[in-house]
Amino acid sequence: MFKLDDLKIFIATAEAGSFVGAAQHLNIAPSVVSRSIKSLEVQLDTTLFNRTTRKITLTGEGQWLLSHAAKTLDNVHDIRAHFRDQSTELQGNLVIDAPTPFTLHLLAPILSEFTRQHPKVRLSLESNEDIADLIEKRVDVAIRLGALKSSGLKAKKIGSIQRAFYASPGYLEQKGVPVDVADLREHNCLGFSQKTPSLNRWPILTESGEWFEITPYMTANSGETLKQLAIHGHGILCLSDFTVRNELESGKLVSVLCDKIVPHTIPVSAVYYSEYKVVRHVRVFLDFLVEHATL
Repeated sequence: MFKLDDLKIFIATAEAGSFVGAAQHLNIAPSVVSRSIKSLEVQLDTTLFNRTTRKITLTGEGQWLLSHAAKTLDNVHDIRAHFRDQSTELQGNLVIDAPTPFTLHLLAPILSEFTRQHPKVRLSLESNEDIADLIEKRVDVAIRLGALKSSGLKAKKIGSIQRAFYASPGYLEQKGVPVDVADLREHNCLGFSQKTPSLNRWPILTESGEWFEITPYMTANSGETLKQLAIHGHGILCLSDFTVRNELESGKLVSVLCDKIVPHTIPVSAVYYSEYKVVRHVRVFLDFLVEHATL
């Protein structure tokens, strides 16, 4: 069967558009390129390039091989990197950008285990409510909540979350426990400021079958701030479930309207710019997240 070097030479030739260009790029003789391409064509029983005296172009079979050859070499790179990495200790810097709630409630509790396993890795946490420019901010991994927009970034789904409704026992004792969306209109609903208006559409259906859009009694641009307002009896709020676990366990907050919540999931993804430039840091950290983040 053909060698991996043949695939490398084939890809270089396709990108250069000539045997001479590929030879110069790979620092080998043009005759080596020519023999390698001919060997591939013989072994595959096909023609990979249309040849004229002035240039070469890929045939249809050549186009097919180009896409598959690149994937094959990528996989070989991953395999070699995986086994090479096993023999050396992980070290260096890892910059992680995540929304503040994710950092506080999911990252902070588990990172001591990561640093125990990899003591030579220096972590830098950037808590950011906006979408980070990974290149500009020199971020290795960014956590994104919600559907991802199309981009050149690579992504790995690490779980999903949902939103629910919470209030303090004291508030409910004073105002009563809501049992449907009509009752919510008579309660103090704590909402986000206009920077994130979509979070003020709560997953409970109105009479017209749409999600309930609140008129906030009080607003803040931080879920943590809203949670403190709810704890101190200012109203009902809607937050991601992972952000209130401690408060539910301690009794500072209780769930309301559980049977009225519209089933929904919000994907949580880790995105990164290049799986090759920082392949080891990214792979090890993502595997750790999937295993330890309790989503």
